[in-house]
Amino acid sequence: MSTETHALLYLRAARASDAAIAEQRSVCTGYAEARGWRILDVVVDNGVGGLADTPGLEILRDRIARGEAQAVIATDLVRISRDPQRVHSFARFCQQHAADLCLVEQPVNFELLLKEADHARAVGDDGLCTAQDTRQ
Repeated sequence: MSTETHALLYLRAARASDAAIAEQRSVCTGYAEARGWRILDVVVDNGVGGLADTPGLEILRDRIARGEAQAVIATDLVRISRDPQRVHSFARFCQQHAADLCLVEQPVNFELLLKEADHARAVGDDGLCTAQDTRQ
């Protein structure tokens, strides 16, 4: 059984920008190479906003669920989504499938973050509410 980590790069720009995508690709590739990880594929949403589910995130979910990748690499949290609930959902999905969600420019301990969010929901603490909760 291989112990090599296979990573998917996720690159997203709300306004179509080949330069922004190229910069993200360079940063994420460097992150993977520094760890000796194999880049399995690069998933790009160029010109796609960050408030809705994106085609790229669906591709990532599918490939992670099939066990193809052990890591997703993005430059920062808003590449995943600008909606905190969607970020939480995607981070939880990665955790459930033993895939690391790596943010190059904004390291986050997702395990701790998810644990805190679950605890806050369990005790009814609205201090960690999502943007959607506040709009209702």
